[in-house]
Amino acid sequence: MKIYIAEEAGFCFGVKRALKIINQLNEKRQDIQIYGQLIHNRTVLDQLKAKGIDTIDTLAQLSPQKKLVIRTHGIPKQEEEKLKKAGIDYVDATCPLVKKLHRIIGKLNKEKAQIIIIGDKNHPEIIAAKSYAHNAVVINSRAEAAKIKRTDSLSVIAQTTLDTEHFEKIVSYLAEKAGKLDVYNTICDATIARQQAIKKLAPEVDFVVVVGGKNSSNTRKLYHIALKRNKNTYYIEESSDLKHTDFIKQVKDFQSAGITAGASTPPKELKKVKNILKNIKNNYNINIEKEIKNGKRE
Repeated sequence: MKIYIAEEAGFCFGVKRALKIINQLNEKRQDIQIYGQLIHNRTVLDQLKAKGIDTIDTLAQLSPQKKLVIRTHGIPKQEEEKLKKAGIDYVDATCPLVKKLHRIIGKLNKEKAQIIIIGDKNHPEIIAAKSYAHNAVVINSRAEAAKIKRTDSLSVIAQTTLDTEHFEKIVSYLAEKAGKLDVYNTICDATIARQQAIKKLAPEVDFVVVVGGKNSSNTRKLYHIALKRNKNTYYIEESSDLKHTDFIKQVKDFQSAGITAGASTPPKELKKVKNILKNIKNNYNINIEKEIKNGKRE
């Protein structure tokens, strides 16, 4: 089987930066607590936990003797202000592109602009970003856009991991709602590059494997983009998910596979996926032999 990895896949700049911060603190034997999941990847989070690095969900769980690190997705403005007011020493691992989003929203808020954020209202990035404006409205569909009242002016901003086509469609619909529409395409370059790469690769292979956390926004977008272009698209969190007999049976006779991964997926995991797919027929035969041995097949 021929295996192709998308031209852009895996760790992005923001994730690399956050992990570098954590590793540097860990090398100094600093006890660390991360405010929220550092990134959306189970493998990486398990590795951090194995090093004794805690994750907390609220400031009430904060241990004063530990160094606090803010997650890549950022935290609400009010919570960061609490940290500063309390004199708590912390390291901000928020992705710089997410910080840019905060600055834009904060500026528009001072200008009393009517702000529309396109993204997932339940995602930590958007929860944090929305806190920088008093009356920002979060939408993520044409139906939600339809509820926006006609007005003289609108300012539209994107979640950094949004599907570019999805963003453009909603923006075009919002254009009918306002006399003036200011659009800030804050989708990060890494997201755009990964989306373009899988759009190119997915139609060229027999099946696609998308690797990344199930709660990862950018990975979920990659899956849906690939699925539109290749019905044989599979979404997994880690390489071990490929070892199930049912999956192996479905793909063992295919001649080619494409692999992409979310911005929080480690390069090692991509290599593991590639190796498993290269040996898929052998893995299928081994699994069948195990089932026969265990009396599950005759």
